[in-house]
Amino acid sequence: MLRMSLLIAGVVLVVAGCGKPPEPTAAPRTVKVFTVGQSVESDPSSDAVTMPSAIDRDPAALAFDAGGRVMAVMVAVGDEVRSGQALARLDPRDLALSESSAKVQFDAAQAELEFAESDFRRYADLHAKGFISKAELDRRRAQLQVARARFESTADQLGFITLRAIEPGVVQSVLIRSGSAVQPRQVAVMLKVSGVKQARPSSTRAAALLIPLSSLIDGKAVYKIIDQADGTLRLSRVEVSLGQVSEQSAEVRQGLARGDRIVAAGTHLLADGESVRIFNP
Repeated sequence: MLRMSLLIAGVVLVVAGCGKPPEPTAAPRTVKVFTVGQSVESDPSSDAVTMPSAIDRDPAALAFDAGGRVMAVMVAVGDEVRSGQALARLDPRDLALSESSAKVQFDAAQAELEFAESDFRRYADLHAKGFISKAELDRRRAQLQVARARFESTADQLGFITLRAIEPGVVQSVLIRSGSAVQPRQVAVMLKVSGVKQARPSSTRAAALLIPLSSLIDGKAVYKIIDQADGTLRLSRVEVSLGQVSEQSAEVRQGLARGDRIVAAGTHLLADGESVRIFNP
């Protein structure tokens, strides 16, 4: 009798188990991809900042293409600026900045950047006193560049417009101030252009592998996309050794090969081994 009761109970459990719907599985996260060896500036999947064209712009008299309200002015008269450096930022929308939810996100991103800058200054001081190596300082510098790239990407995604220097020079005059309204093509900053052109890259430099700063994890690793036997894609965290770092890109000396596919942006939301899909615009 006991055996019969156990048998009936087992059958009930099996039937109940068969009737339970399977747990839904979350769809893999969609990621933007950068192929190593492509141009960082021209790759459509990269969140890297593209330089303004000097063809139809005066590098000495810089103006916004759109009208709006000035959020911030980041330079003063006498400052030396680099090609591509952010000079001022504009909110093109008809919104009071204090009431804009986008401004809240912007402030959060700016606070993160300011923390990274403070952290780098601390490590620069430690390096000057001989407590850390140059390699460690360079790694911290790369992390700061990543934070700057994320901040600029956040500003762009929120709809803010950034005025950037086309060529290196010295600020002669600043014709706008924070909170003021500007019109399209209204000159905002006047530069005395230095006339120093960037050196043409040698054959060795031309072969360098560049990746977007937004693809870096803490300035020392990337997520490489690996094809699985079942046709799915998974992430593999790969440590990289960096060379020169700019505001847009970083040179990879070790860890990646031409043709490798890596996540272009949003790495802080991902995890090693995670299954992903490729974003196709």
